[in-house]
Formats: sequence, structure tokens, C-alpha cells
Amino acid sequence: MRAAGRFDRWLGILPDLLFMGIVVMAAGAWLAQAGSEGSIRVLPLTLLGWVVFVAVIGGTSEVRAFTPADRVTLGRVMLLILLSALLLGASPSQVDSGLVFALAMVVALLDALDGAIARRLKCERPFGARFDMEVDAAMLMIFSLWLFALDRAGIWVLLIGLWRYVFVLISQFRPALRAPLPFSQRRRVICGIQGVGLALCLAPGMPATASAPVAAGLLLLLSYSFMVDMLRR
Repeated sequence: MRAAGRFDRWLGILPDLLFMGIVVMAAGAWLAQAGSEGSIRVLPLTLLGWVVFVAVIGGTSEVRAFTPADRVTLGRVMLLILLSALLLGASPSQVDSGLVFALAMVVALLDALDGAIARRLKCERPFGARFDMEVDAAMLMIFSLWLFALDRAGIWVLLIGLWRYVFVLISQFRPALRAPLPFSQRRRVICGIQGVGLALCLAPGMPATASAPVAAGLLLLLSYSFMVDMLRR
């Protein structure tokens, strides 16, 4: 019975996942002109990985279909798929840095839109919040990897993307950390700053002497936020 319910939930989000796949693969031809053939080769595998990611979140939640806010988050996922494929399939020197910056900035700015739509249309729900949070974490990881790949910051910048997953790992040993976190304006602002700040560090022509200090400041802010959440539990 439980398996049947989970299957029904997957069926509910299947049309959106199929649409995501069609749009991303259609963008492959454009990606070939902007990146490399390697990016196109890894695109299907990258797409599959993200589809599984979304399906697992949807299949383990009480959700029958995506809301308009969820679809905005799904749009961010589509752009992250393209950024992932470019990162995995092409040498950073072969990729148009302007394209990477544009994709990253749109993903970061859309982060404010899905929540606003959810509040405006009164379609807020636990799944949407979790979906948005997991996509935010993946976004920071991908942005951090791009900063390192483009020599905009040292390997330490990956800590920005890893913080969320370190928190989840620590929560396995501290049950109090598994409980839902109460709303925090501090957490909300710092998270929003992270995406836009990292995207700005990917701006074409920005030297490491400028991007590295900004990224270091973002890492300190994020570390402070996570430490506050852990110490208050």
C-alpha cells in the first residue's frame, strides 16, 4: 500500500520531469555552440542524475503534483543541469565565461522568486521548502566547483558547497539537529547572499585577487550561520 502511494506520487510529478528532460535536451544544440562536444556527451547522464534527485525528493514527500512555485525551482534545476554538464564535459578554458556567469546569476536570482510565488499564491508546503533547500545546496556546490575550476579561489571554496552536507552528516550523530529548523531571517539573508555573491565571483574578467576575498567572506558568513544553528540545539 505504501509502495503504491509512492508510485502515485511519482506519477504526479512525472509530466514535469518529462518536460524538464525535453527542455534540457533541446538546449543541447545551443550548449554545443557555447561549450564543447564533451558537454553534450555528459548531458544525458547529468540530466538522469538530476531527475533521480528530484524524483527521490518528490517520492519521499506527500506531494501529488508541483505547484507554480515548485516549477520555478524546477526551472533552476534545468539551468543547474546545463552548468553541471559544462563543468563535467568541457575544459574551463573552452567554456564562455559569460555564459557560465549568466546561467549562475539567473539561478541565484530565481531563488527569491519561488518563495515569493509560494507566498503570493498561498501554495507553501513542506515539500516546496525542502525542494528549494536541496536545490540551494546543490547550487552552492556547483558554483563553488566552478570558482575552483576557473581559478577564482582555492580548493577551500568547496567548503561553501559542502557545509550543508556536513550539517546533514553531523545530524546523524546529534538527533536534535534532525528536527525542522525554525524560521530565521539571519539564515534566510545569508543563504540569499551566498548564491548572488558566488555568481558575481564568476563574472567574466574578475581576477582571483577580487573573487577570492569575496568568496572567503561568504564562507565565513555561511560557517557562522551553520554554527549558530548547531550550537542552539
